This record gives sequence, C-alpha cells and structure tokens, in this order.
Amino acid sequence: MNTYDEYYHARDLLMALDKSILVETLLKLAIESPSALMLITTITSSPIEKVSLFKENIHTITHQGRRGLSGKRILDLLKRSLEMLSPLELEPKLGLKLMVLFYETDSWALESTTELDWEFELIYTHDGYDKFVGFAKRCSDSDFIVATIQKLLLADDYSMRTKLFDEASSFLPEAALKKLKGEKK
Repeated sequence: MNTYDEYYHARDLLMALDKSILVETLLKLAIESPSALMLITTITSSPIEKVSLFKENIHTITHQGRRGLSGKRILDLLKRSLEMLSPLELEPKLGLKLMVLFYETDSWALESTTELDWEFELIYTHDGYDKFVGFAKRCSDSDFIVATIQKLLLADDYSMRTKLFDEASSFLPEAALKKLKGEKK
C-alpha cells in the first residue's frame, strides 16, 4: 500500500470480512513469517508475557553464534520488540530498565550490516527515543532517569543514545536536568 487511500480501501474491505477468515489468514501469515508470528504473539500476550518476549528477543540479538542474524532480522526483532512495550501498561522504572537493554543492542545492530544504518538510526533515535520518553514522563524518580541516561551514555559508541541527553529537557525537571549535565545547584 503506497497511499492512505489504498490503506483505507483495504481496511474497509477487511472490516467487511467474516472474523474467521481474518483469523485463518493471520495464522497462515504467522506460519510463513516470523515477524507476523511475533506481531500476533504480541497482541495476544499479557504485559508480563510481553516483557518476557522482549527479553528473549534482546537475548537473541546479543547472544548470536557464528551464524549471526542478518541486519534485516535484527531490525525486525527490534521493531517488534518495541511494539511489546507500552508505557501505559508497564511500571515506568521497569520500562526504563528494558529500554537500557534495547539500547545495548546498538553495536550488534550496526555491526551486522552497513546497508541498514539509516533504518537502525531511526529505530534508536526516533522509535526508541519516543518509547524511552513515554516511560520517563511517567517515572516520578528523576534521579533514576538521570542515572539511566548516564549509564547509557557511558557506552554510546555509535551516538544512538545521544538524543536522550540532548532532548532531556522534554521529560526531566530543571533540577534533574542540571544533575544530568553535571551542573551545581
């Protein structure tokens, strides 16, 4: 689908179909595509199950054997993994801890291929950043947020985490922002 018109036309056609046809089609897609299977698993899982699946995906990326994952597979795992995390469903500190795991995959992702650098940059500096902010805005412990960002910045070899520092004023109070930047009161 290349246009909104095509999207909404297809949506209208699908909405008119019997539910059982849609279920069978989704299951066929899940058999054919690991990405579709992960999407279906995500929408049918509880928040606790999603956290477990997220951790499994991150472990898959960071514990590859000699026959490592392709860059495309890593990108897909990262996209689907982010979809599993909802700032409205998870406790904010847990969400921020999971985002640390997400950001720690950046070297694996960027070293897997040079053909997807732009896509990886987007997932870390846009999608990942937005998810991080969603958790940070709901977290009442600004010291924890500052410590989390500082931890991530210590190993930011690819500048995928820098936006968390650069844009911190959008989710941190002034006093915490000063701590992050190392300013004295």
